[in-house]
Amino acid sequence: MLYYVCGKPGIDAHAKSPDQAHPFNLGISFVSASNGAPLSHVAVRLRRHGRVLMDFVAQGPECLFAVPEADYRIEGTYRGEMKFEIVQTGTMNNQIKW
Repeated sequence: MLYYVCGKPGIDAHAKSPDQAHPFNLGISFVSASNGAPLSHVAVRLRRHGRVLMDFVAQGPECLFAVPEADYRIEGTYRGEMKFEIVQTGTMNNQIKW
């Protein structure tokens, strides 16, 4: 199963996966490159081998995922500009900056 949750900075301190057998194991935050301010309302796509696994709008600047162990491409589109990072499970401090 694939799960995600997005919210305010620090969400990783209190968010729990809905399936305790599959805890959150990947995290990313969306920030301004100029001043480090958190960015919300980012359109997010999670891909593996080109296939879109998740497609949603993040209501907060930090997102956590519970996904199978692997490498993923996380795409974020903010104000019409798409950026991406290739990330690996077990890494909770990934960032995409605009």
